[in-house]
Amino acid sequence: MTLASLFAFFKTRNDPVRKQAMADAYSPILRAILLPLSAYYVFITWAHAQDETGLNFILLGSVSAITAVSYFVIRQQLLARDRVTIDRLELSGLLINALLYLNVLGYFMLHFEPSKLVYFALMAILFSTTGVTFRSILLSTIPSMATLYWFASRLPDDLFHQYVSIGVATAFGAFGMATLLRKAISRQVDARLLADQLAAKAHRLADTDMLTGIPNRRAVFQKIDYLISKRRTFWMGIFDLDGFKAINDVYGHVVGDNLLCAVVGRATALNMPGVSFGRIGGDEFIAIVVGDLTETEIEKFGTAVIAAISEPYPVELMDLSVGVSAGFSKFPCMGTSSAQLYEKADFALYKAKAHRRGRCVLFDTAEDEEMKQAIAIERELREGDLENELYLLFQPQFSPSQQRVVGFEALARWQSPKLGLVRPDLFIRAAERSGHIRKVTDILFKKGLTTLAKWPSDISLSFNLSGKDISDRFFILSLLGQIMRSGISPSRIEFEITETAVMLDIETSKTMLAALRGSGCKVALDDFGSGYSSFEYLDQLPLDKVKIDRSFIRKVSHSTTSREIVAGIIGLCSKLDLRCVLEGVETEGEMEILAKLQPDLIQGYLYGRPMSAEDAMQKILDQDNHAEHKLDEYTQSA
Repeated sequence: MTLASLFAFFKTRNDPVRKQAMADAYSPILRAILLPLSAYYVFITWAHAQDETGLNFILLGSVSAITAVSYFVIRQQLLARDRVTIDRLELSGLLINALLYLNVLGYFMLHFEPSKLVYFALMAILFSTTGVTFRSILLSTIPSMATLYWFASRLPDDLFHQYVSIGVATAFGAFGMATLLRKAISRQVDARLLADQLAAKAHRLADTDMLTGIPNRRAVFQKIDYLISKRRTFWMGIFDLDGFKAINDVYGHVVGDNLLCAVVGRATALNMPGVSFGRIGGDEFIAIVVGDLTETEIEKFGTAVIAAISEPYPVELMDLSVGVSAGFSKFPCMGTSSAQLYEKADFALYKAKAHRRGRCVLFDTAEDEEMKQAIAIERELREGDLENELYLLFQPQFSPSQQRVVGFEALARWQSPKLGLVRPDLFIRAAERSGHIRKVTDILFKKGLTTLAKWPSDISLSFNLSGKDISDRFFILSLLGQIMRSGISPSRIEFEITETAVMLDIETSKTMLAALRGSGCKVALDDFGSGYSSFEYLDQLPLDKVKIDRSFIRKVSHSTTSREIVAGIIGLCSKLDLRCVLEGVETEGEMEILAKLQPDLIQGYLYGRPMSAEDAMQKILDQDNHAEHKLDEYTQSA
């Protein structure tokens, strides 16, 4: 053994965490022994009362009675705490052994019975169990063996030599048992500590944003749920970078990633007490401010963060600037769940970006309804002719192995006479907020079924459901009713859900998705890996397909980590018999890299931008004609 390994060995043995783990392992052993020992010495006290008289009874009865009471007190008081230190445990073991030794010694001092000298050997065996450390075993066993030899020395030589042999054998046996016991417990403790270390490391990785090193969405919402469970007042703030996308598009993702890291460094450097930051996706961050701060104080905090982040950043010989808008909500007066608080902070952020860009806006409960009614999108959702204004575009899903389009994703669009072409993320969010989402989904789903009925039977359609959709049992049943009336095979229809939608009510979501899948429809998890508990949902939800978030795809050309993550997810899906879609593939260069990973399905501008139903039909016909032409060429050549 080298000096370094020897030093490491002793360092490990003296590790306070390991010592405490050893104490935790030994404590139940001592507690288990003490109760029968206490009962035994109650019996011994009674036996002394029957057999002894006078001073002998006083001495022996007192010692045994004190021993019985002491064992019970040690068990119920000294060793009953959740955390018993190794020193306390060692002292308790020595006291247990000392009382046991005194009882036997006292009896032999008054009644010398050679046949009972074996009790000292039995004590040594017991001491090997109650001794927490080798030091305590030595301190207990040596007096016991020495006393055995002392009493045995009064006997004839032949008996003396017999007891010497018994003593030597007992000593070796006691230390052998102690060694085996400690080795077994040590292995168990070391295995548990290693498992705890690995679990802690995995937990840290699972709770940390890979790019910036701050808590990710999952960790942030765990903290929010914890604060809510403890009824601790706090503010939730969502910060969204203004102008980041333009920088990312112009200068590339490497510069964009460096800028995000710099933004996080700037925010965390403020060192504000009671404040923690996290990244919840893209260029959106969250701040948790614990404490009952006033609105003025939280506005001051938000303004300080915005001012710090908005200063120019020297990134790769350039001075880059981004703006920041923020929205805040407060627990418990503005919401009693993480979903409610996030929704209201996000609503305040929407208000900030729409009307007070670069400012901090607090959710106003008093003006909630007025504020919603003032938003033009919500008004048009209520008053517009959605049957005629809503329509679908279709983006192909391409199979590299078959070299053909095998399905399309239906993408919602809204052309409002008053508002023009409204972004899908805006009107879907507004529809969820105002309660119009089921109406919107119902109209779009009918249009999707009408289009799907015209396509060949080997082409499928993916349709997106919101969190509000999958939480409504009757609405889901109405969608299944539409499928049955259409005569279309349910296996051609796939429903896509996001992690954000699922988290609103995981149990209801599981039930509804199981109903959809039980009817023959397919279920896909969209934006896989974007946050929360992606891998946990693979186990919890009834899925047929996983769509890898485009944030990983766009980094494959320059990030080994992203390539390995994508490859790992593809392999995992293959093992779990799940189909896997790579979203956001836009260039030949990306496809060249991804082709080596043997992807199942590809969706992105490289194989088709979102298109009308007519263009989608034409694409299907073109690929069928091309396939027939190739077949004719092959037949003629043969």
